[in-house]
Amino acid sequence: MLKVFLIIALGYFLRKSRVFKREDAKVFIDYVVYVALPAVSFKSAHSLGLGKNTVTVVILSWTGISVCILISYILGRIIKLRSGDLKTFVLVSSFGNTAFLGYPYTLSFFGEEGLKYAVIYDSLGSFLLISTVGFLISKGNVAFKELFTFPPFLGLMLGFTLKGYTLEPFIVEFLNTIASSLSPVVLFALGLSLSLSGIRRYLKLSLAALFIKMILSVLITYSISKLLSVESPILEVSLLEAGMPSMMMAGILALKYGLNYELAFASIGFGILLSFFTVPVLLHLL
Repeated sequence: MLKVFLIIALGYFLRKSRVFKREDAKVFIDYVVYVALPAVSFKSAHSLGLGKNTVTVVILSWTGISVCILISYILGRIIKLRSGDLKTFVLVSSFGNTAFLGYPYTLSFFGEEGLKYAVIYDSLGSFLLISTVGFLISKGNVAFKELFTFPPFLGLMLGFTLKGYTLEPFIVEFLNTIASSLSPVVLFALGLSLSLSGIRRYLKLSLAALFIKMILSVLITYSISKLLSVESPILEVSLLEAGMPSMMMAGILALKYGLNYELAFASIGFGILLSFFTVPVLLHLL
């Protein structure tokens, strides 16, 4: 936990000290998206395959996100949010930062074994739904091109395809080396891009969105996991992923399609800070 905080804080401090600029985060994020995440996705898929455990994780992810979409939409209508605000509120309330923040947290607490399930939760759950339902909410149609050309998704599919083949030792070593760079690089990039502006202005809405995303989502996932008799480590990893704050992609969609991007980025930044407190509590309860 301390490692996660310190690396994010280091990135934020170096940006504030003008050693790095916020725009520099894109270089690190591109490395994560095009190199580290595909390697991790391939490793996880090649190790797990398309079995019962994979399906269970996907069910937990889809159910949690779907119920959060419904709850946030109903709440947004009750408090009479405007169309752009309502769409943004639903996005930040429903889709979690299950890769950029979820992977480092999972790796820190549950190791490589837990990370396999986090990858499934994110790639076949969060990312699949943000690329379909998320784009549908934002602009009215599904982004199949983004989905099927996203490098981590391609890495996942390739891993499933080659499940029956034994990888050469040098390939395994190469993948392990690349995968080990994921956590520090992505956390440093989060620190560089962390924005706290707009939190005061949208404090109430951000708190409402993050309560749905970080608290209700966990309770929903826990309820479903009990019905399905889910066991460790799938249970713990799925609950941790369900408790992640708002997804970076929600902010990107809000910015790209003219929604309330200030609310989106306020919720994302505030959520990262809150996770330093909520994650230890969640793990203690587990």
